Amino acid sequence: MPVLSADHVSLGYRRGVSVVRDLVLDVAQGEIVTLVGPNGSGKSTILRALARLLRPQDGAVYLNGQALHRMAMRQIARQVAILPQNPAAPDDLTVNDLVTRGRFARQPWWRASDRQDRAVVAWALDATELVTLRDRRLATLSGGERQRAWIALALAQEPRMLLLDEPTTFLDISHQLEVMTLLQTLNAENALSIVMVLHDLNQAARFSHRLIALCHGEVYTAGPPDEVLTGAMLRDVFEVEGIIGRDPYTNTPVFTPLQSVRSSSNGRNNGSQPG
Repeated sequence: MPVLSADHVSLGYRRGVSVVRDLVLDVAQGEIVTLVGPNGSGKSTILRALARLLRPQDGAVYLNGQALHRMAMRQIARQVAILPQNPAAPDDLTVNDLVTRGRFARQPWWRASDRQDRAVVAWALDATELVTLRDRRLATLSGGERQRAWIALALAQEPRMLLLDEPTTFLDISHQLEVMTLLQTLNAENALSIVMVLHDLNQAARFSHRLIALCHGEVYTAGPPDEVLTGAMLRDVFEVEGIIGRDPYTNTPVFTPLQSVRSSSNGRNNGSQPG
């Protein structure tokens, strides 16, 4: 049985208007699945539905075989953690304070942190290499350090599934690699299932077991990176022409864009008209 699944799900923010249509998705335990597609294709909307932040117009999302909309949010939070694009917290909060908040889903309201909570927080800090920064305030962290702190908060929930919306947004190349390598390590060492949204196709191909390419709110194709990252997909979904090669280090597909299909088409049209 998949850990998380969407059964013919349609999603939208207004009645009668669907942003995503007839989504069928299964995520296995220990799998990294990445949603790719142009802006407005429904990637973040799907992530919200998988976290029960948006109820489907049609179909249903299931967590371990149980309909998500029938589960309490606290019950979901013990199995699924979501990290949105721009998470916010007071800048004077320390790293340790932030990560400790990840234990709220597992604590009754009347009980403060106990030995077990502190042990899990310590593990989350160690897993994200933040032990030496635990007393630093968020405002003093670099972009990569701050993103690792948010991932540590998610880990402190002890989830089986991690949902990430653009985890490398606004990070430089070094910090992007740092975050993506961390996610890959967490997946390998803890069998943590990950569903994320990425714009960088090369990162998606390198760090994912499976890609789902979305176009106009529907799944265009899905499968291993070698099967999804094709010239036809790039033209139809992203409207670009490019070269697909191999990464000599990881042997994963690498995409080099050459030109926009729209730009080249407009250029030909303009050239055929009298001046």
